[in-house]
Amino acid sequence: MQEFLTQVSFLALCAFVNRLGLEASSGYGVACKIVNFAMLIPSSLMQSMASFVSQNVGAGNKKRARQTLFTGIAIGLVFGCAVFALVWFEGDLLSSIFTTDAAVIVNAFAYLRGFAPETIVTAVLFSMVGYFNGNNKTVWVMVQGLVQTLLVRLPMAYVMSIQPDASLTMIGLAAPTSTAVGIVLNVCFFLYLERKEKNLKV
Repeated sequence: MQEFLTQVSFLALCAFVNRLGLEASSGYGVACKIVNFAMLIPSSLMQSMASFVSQNVGAGNKKRARQTLFTGIAIGLVFGCAVFALVWFEGDLLSSIFTTDAAVIVNAFAYLRGFAPETIVTAVLFSMVGYFNGNNKTVWVMVQGLVQTLLVRLPMAYVMSIQPDASLTMIGLAAPTSTAVGIVLNVCFFLYLERKEKNLKV
């Protein structure tokens, strides 16, 4: 359900961008190719985190599972900052790999400028999602994902797309904003689980 609604949200986001014209739409398409590459490392961390955490939780070693979470976040942030710098400063060069149209490159770079912080905050969020999946908190993962997508990213992208001076940069900013909200939600849930576990021990 989460994956289905997430894909539907991306279709809606594409429709919002199409309001800005053909060049903006083409630029967004090029930017999405770069975004897919940028998300490979956080996605890999999330999947490996879920496997490693579940093994340690199953073995009764919850302390090591928690340490894995923070290690994953640290590793992700190192790569995330490097990718952020590349996307922020050389987004036009990356875009030129996929097209030679100057206007499309400008629009792709504009979207990437708004999206760039996502490469950093996703490193934190995806590690937390992997941790919760490994702890069998998959319903929570679905709920927080839908909250981010349907209550933050889509509404913000829509509002930004209907502004008189609408830009792909502001639309792109909807992604890291929703991810930041997701981090806050997940930190609160993590603290809740920690407190619950301490109360059970008492």
